[in-house]
Amino acid sequence: MIKINSVTKKYGDFTAIENINIEVADTSVFALTGFNGSGKTTLLNICAGVVKADSGAVLLDGNDAFDNDKERKNLFYVSESMFFPPTATVKSGAKFYAQNYPNFSFDIFNSILEIFEINSKKPIRSLSKGMKKQVQLAIGFAAKPKYLLIDETFDGLDPQKKELLKKLILEYINETNASIIIASHNLTEVSDICDHVAIINGKSVVLNSAIEDVSENFRKVLVTFKNAVTEKDLESVNYHRIKLSGKTAQIIVCGDVESEINKLNNMEIDSLESERLTLEEVFIEETEAENKNEKIKSLFKK
Repeated sequence: MIKINSVTKKYGDFTAIENINIEVADTSVFALTGFNGSGKTTLLNICAGVVKADSGAVLLDGNDAFDNDKERKNLFYVSESMFFPPTATVKSGAKFYAQNYPNFSFDIFNSILEIFEINSKKPIRSLSKGMKKQVQLAIGFAAKPKYLLIDETFDGLDPQKKELLKKLILEYINETNASIIIASHNLTEVSDICDHVAIINGKSVVLNSAIEDVSENFRKVLVTFKNAVTEKDLESVNYHRIKLSGKTAQIIVCGDVESEINKLNNMEIDSLESERLTLEEVFIEETEAENKNEKIKSLFKK
């Protein structure tokens, strides 16, 4: 298990992440999402033990992750800036990392290269961004870690390779009972393989939930009232966002959504319809991207 306990990291006067609390169970794929620059990479660096938190700690089965050589052999971090010797080929790059992982399997490595259709003799510096990511992933799986961290998981991969990677992740989990954290700014790409998700926005976690429970906390409701209403008329309802137009209201209710819908049903209404939000819509709500959409609509009218 990976336990992230009250982790805060600052760089001078800038706070990258603040008071982050997350648990990643064994045999679990945990999605860490948020806009670019939200703090995902900083948190993964702390989880990997290469950066020390200013306060709080990351525990790997109860042991502090920072500067812990023993636990580091059980953890592999596929970062955006994985180091390779300047003249390394795909094969020699794998050998470079295999030195630090006693369970490293070249059979697994070569098999994944074959799946991704990559020549092991090619110089790494000659590869495209997507191909480099595939080599890094092959090395990560071949290291057979108990904890696997992948930053910007699908960045640079074409649709076919994304699907292959998802299958590899699920198969690895089934065979090893590992704890995997995959970071991505694209919720659509991670929602079908993860069992838990955390959204980071403004340096803090704004949502931490099992995937199957996410949509239970939000509901889009369209209500037609008998008379025109104002926000004051609806102040008893717990909502995340509301749009009013005469007798009609579009409301994103949150929390105990059934209770909030019952409040609306008990008002003087003509009709009420509700639907669950998709994971992508929840992401928009929690990161308040909708506000930026309104700014865009008026941008070129100035």
